[in-house]
Amino acid sequence: MLDTPAVVRGRHLDLLAWNVMAEALLGSPGDRPRDRLYMLLLMFDDTLTGERSCPDWERQALEYIGMMRAAVATDPTHPRATAIIGELSVRSAEFRRLWARHDVRTPVSGTKTFRVPEVGDLVLDRDTYPLPGSPGPFLLVFTAEPGGPDADRLRLLASLRATRSLGTE
Repeated sequence: MLDTPAVVRGRHLDLLAWNVMAEALLGSPGDRPRDRLYMLLLMFDDTLTGERSCPDWERQALEYIGMMRAAVATDPTHPRATAIIGELSVRSAEFRRLWARHDVRTPVSGTKTFRVPEVGDLVLDRDTYPLPGSPGPFLLVFTAEPGGPDADRLRLLASLRATRSLGTE
């Protein structure tokens, strides 16, 4: 899956691992402290979103919040979940507004729109696969419709990433 963006996330939306294509698509989360690598924290962190904002940001934020609510329902007093929700509740009026909706979701597939300055907007399918463990992590894979313009943009992004990598070695 070297040419397909993929990430492994934990049950509280923590980023556990990612491949080179996910980094090209999402930016480099590896520069952040390990305890800050949570999808909700990254989504509501204005210093990171910058040019990588997405056109359907609120829908995607609601999906992540719904997934966090589903995780919290299984363990309401988990210290890390409590810390993330508490921090975002203090820092972000937008988070407080969306969290107050009380949506619970466990989406396994859908679409996500990425705004990547080098190649433009990409609309990718997102599929989630559970990995072994209890409660286990999940593999998120982002794919484009074969032969479509998003597949072309994804290949261009991979090419740009490879060119940059070669230039730095």
